[in-house]
Amino acid sequence: MASAQYAVFLGCIVDTPVMGQLRVRTNGALGVDRSTGRIIGVTEQTEHSLAELVSSWVGRPIGSEAVESVSLTADQFLMPGLIDTHTHAPQFAFLGIGHDLPLMDWLNKYTFKHESEFKDADLARRFYKDVVARIVRNGVTFAAYYGTIHLESNRVLAQTIRQIGQRAYVGKVCMDANSPAYYSESTEDSLRNTEEFISQVLGDQVGEAQQRLVTPIITPRFVPTCSHKCLEGLGALAEKYQLPVQSHLCENPSEIEFAKSCFPDSPSYAHIYHKYGLLNSRTIMAHCVHLSNSEIALMRESKASISHCPNSNFSLSSGIADIRRFIDEGIPVGLGTDVGGGYTPSILDAMRMAAAASRALIAFKRDSSDSQLAHGSNDKPLEAAEALFLATQGGARVMGMDKQLGSLDANKLFDAIVVDMNASNSPVPSVDATPAVRDADSPEEAWRLRLEQFVFLADDRNISCVYVGGKLIHSA
Repeated sequence: MASAQYAVFLGCIVDTPVMGQLRVRTNGALGVDRSTGRIIGVTEQTEHSLAELVSSWVGRPIGSEAVESVSLTADQFLMPGLIDTHTHAPQFAFLGIGHDLPLMDWLNKYTFKHESEFKDADLARRFYKDVVARIVRNGVTFAAYYGTIHLESNRVLAQTIRQIGQRAYVGKVCMDANSPAYYSESTEDSLRNTEEFISQVLGDQVGEAQQRLVTPIITPRFVPTCSHKCLEGLGALAEKYQLPVQSHLCENPSEIEFAKSCFPDSPSYAHIYHKYGLLNSRTIMAHCVHLSNSEIALMRESKASISHCPNSNFSLSSGIADIRRFIDEGIPVGLGTDVGGGYTPSILDAMRMAAAASRALIAFKRDSSDSQLAHGSNDKPLEAAEALFLATQGGARVMGMDKQLGSLDANKLFDAIVVDMNASNSPVPSVDATPAVRDADSPEEAWRLRLEQFVFLADDRNISCVYVGGKLIHSA
């Protein structure tokens, strides 16, 4: 049966196709065509046989031998894979270190030093396999990675991700200005190696355009470490190859002042990216903690997206991003772990931290004597269902893949996880130990409460299976 073309998952199916709207199919059936990696149909279970159900979805007779059933237990549910819109693969080398420092000091003491060590591609071969496997174990089916400035090590990262089977954007970091001598590159090398990396990644997947797992992403580290010629060249490459773009924006007050000092003629930090064609509908800007009103308007008008990285923003004392305002303004928002500014690769942690950040910001506005801030003191705190949306469908929108990923709908790619709330040593209490769940008025209400527990209590122990493009890439 393992070779059956179709798989039908039977049990509780959960997703959040719309911000704040939890969709729970307590007795669901979801079909996957393993040859395409796509969902062929979703419904509540019926009296029909699985073969009849699959036949109705594909529009032609299918024999029972072509269908495999995957039955979930009463403590398991199927949901879309988690999406990490911002992480740094080499920074796992100093995970959990240096959080007593502000951003710029942290970069100079730890980040540049350890990233520079990846000039040794053999180090990348040894290191990145464990990094990607750890991220996958946390239920992340799609991630936006920053590599380093080194061409060969970046290619190793991309190849490792493909071998493990995760979906990813991978960026060669560009740094040709205001960088340590031991970790810098010329403008010419930066642009040439970026284009070579693009060619390598796309060339390694010739013939896989419809199911390509790894896509190169244009990656200026941030404005202070890039000259105007570098930014201009990267904007041209993004346009030439129609590639996504990622960078950092308005993370920390000292970083903002540094960026403005490098480009004093620009009206704002965000306008620098915009000037060079790096702020558009394919752009993912991390942090955006201290955006001005004009920058928020520019982000909205350019259709750029934001990766909210609350763990990192707390850990490096950067501040609290007002994501409720961004969402209300129509700016797409997803979640990022920002390892190693953030101290964990868990998107579940990012959900919890996002909820905490929203509550902290509401309290700050409430207690502020600044009338311009006080108007937001009645903002609605981020709910569990909203955090789940940001980690799935919201993240897919940020990555420009919301038509393909993020919810469990027919014709979408089957990037999904099976969650087991009763896993060995689970941090989530059992239903019997949770009267609020046990005595709920309906199965739907019980699952809503259970999913709130998932968001606030679960960890990688609860991730039972991880699927990307219909393929099982991890099982506990």
